[in-house]
Amino acid sequence: GIKAEEVFIAGKLSAKNGKVTAKAIHTAPENVEGRMDVKDFSEKKLSLRPGSDHVRVIDIIPGGVVTGNGEACIKRDANGEWIHEDDKDILKLAVIERHHGTGNAATALIRGYGMKHGAVATSIAHDSHNIIVIGDNNSDMSLAVEKLISIGGGITMFRDGKELGTHRLEIAGLMTDQSLEEVTKCLDEMHETAEKELGVSKDIDPFMTLCFMALPVIPSLKLTDCGLFDVDAFSFTDVAIKE
Repeated sequence: GIKAEEVFIAGKLSAKNGKVTAKAIHTAPENVEGRMDVKDFSEKKLSLRPGSDHVRVIDIIPGGVVTGNGEACIKRDANGEWIHEDDKDILKLAVIERHHGTGNAATALIRGYGMKHGAVATSIAHDSHNIIVIGDNNSDMSLAVEKLISIGGGITMFRDGKELGTHRLEIAGLMTDQSLEEVTKCLDEMHETAEKELGVSKDIDPFMTLCFMALPVIPSLKLTDCGLFDVDAFSFTDVAIKE
């Protein structure tokens, strides 16, 4: 093979004899920082009124990104809002558009995450990378979304109005200029908190799993900022199942 003695980039010596000589630039361009153009977000955006007690549910399958197209019977209040039931592993999922200020937001139900109480949100949500949040109550979910908007993106967790952990991703809401050691330490602590404090299932990665719940090209049921998407039928569908 070829052994390079010197490497030049843009006419400048960058490496010599296997060692980097150029000074690394850690500052991200201003045009990729933040990237949180969210229009008129409020707790009202998290409303979920299915119109039926018989609903479609995104079923998480541990160890993968494929989801099931499940069904469930739920409870609703006098206004038709979904009611969380402690004995059912069903949570609310919401996706909020964050790039163009469209104001788009959609909600659905998801099963298999295991969380008992609280909310987890992230600005990593393949492939559109909108804000995605999961929880059992609108208050914590709203706080988690607002936290991400305020810091320019990342991963965060809330319970009973208290912030349990946050990892900032200030570069486009997807990356950070923090060191590998800093990132690893923070994420390890957040994984432990998600399991012990929120009760997230040990069978899944709380953050990686959430990242793929808005990817509408992988079967079978996913949520986008425009609504619930049936990947097998390749069309949008309602949360409610009409009898």
